[in-house]
Amino acid sequence: MRPIKQLFSLLLTLALAVAAGFLVYVGLTRSPLFAGISILFYRGLLLCALSAMLVMAAMALWRRRRFDLATIIAAGALTLSFNICFLIVLPVTLDRSISVFMLTQIEQHQTEALDERRITEIFVQKYVGDMRQMDRRIAEQTASGNVTMVDGNIRLTAQGHRFLALSRTLARLFGTDPRFVGLAPAAPASDASAPAH
Repeated sequence: MRPIKQLFSLLLTLALAVAAGFLVYVGLTRSPLFAGISILFYRGLLLCALSAMLVMAAMALWRRRRFDLATIIAAGALTLSFNICFLIVLPVTLDRSISVFMLTQIEQHQTEALDERRITEIFVQKYVGDMRQMDRRIAEQTASGNVTMVDGNIRLTAQGHRFLALSRTLARLFGTDPRFVGLAPAAPASDASAPAH
C-alpha cells in the first residue's frame, strides 16, 4: 500500500502545483509585467515561463516540506505545459478568431435579417476595415521577423520562408486547410466547405 500512497501524494502535489501555477499566471496577466510586448502570444509565453519558475522556486524554498529535485522539475514542466495550452486554446484563440468575431456580430445584429452575404459585408467593413486587422497582422509579423518593408513594399524574410515551409509540413501531417498555406488554390466564394477558425 505504501507505493500507492506515495503515488497519490505525488499526483496531489503536482496537481496543486499546476493549480497554483495557473493562478500565478492569471495574476501575472493582470499585472503590467511585460506590458510593452504588444503581441499577446509572446507576452503570454514569457508569463507562462515565469509562472513555472516561481512554482519551482516556491517548492525549493518551502521549509515545511522538502521536495526532491525530480518533483520540482516535474511540477515546473507540468505548470508550463498547462499554462501554454490554456494560453493557446483560449486567450489567443479569442484574440484572433474570426468565428468568435462572427458570433459576436450575429449577437449584435439580432434584429437584422442576416445571411452569408450580409455577414461577409460586416466582416469586411468591421474586421478588415474598422478594426484594421491586416495592419495588426503585418505589424505582428514584422515584429516576429517573418516580413520586412523594402522600398515601401512588404516582403517575406528568410525566416518567413522557413516558417511557411514548416507550416506546409504541419498542414500535410495534420490535415489542416491547405489553402491557408498555399498548398491548394483559393476556393470560389461560394465554397462553404472550409472549416471555421
